[in-house]
Amino acid sequence: MMKPIAVEVDLEVKAGYVTYSDNKVAETRDVWEEGTVAADLDSEGGIIGIEVLGLDSETLSQARKYAENNDLVFPAMLDLAAS
Repeated sequence: MMKPIAVEVDLEVKAGYVTYSDNKVAETRDVWEEGTVAADLDSEGGIIGIEVLGLDSETLSQARKYAENNDLVFPAMLDLAAS
């Protein structure tokens, strides 16, 4: 499983971004129908990062599921930020 290289959290707006690669973003895709979890992809479809808008348990669960389905480690620190 690939580990993140950076994790950013903005508690004021309750958002987070998990970075897995320094590659250039070619596309952003919503990965949950609620539109609060998105993935930035490079030109080859590799995941650069996962954006989470709303640090609540349901949104984090969806982000974690997406990460795990793509062989990525999702940081537990975002769960702590939601508390």
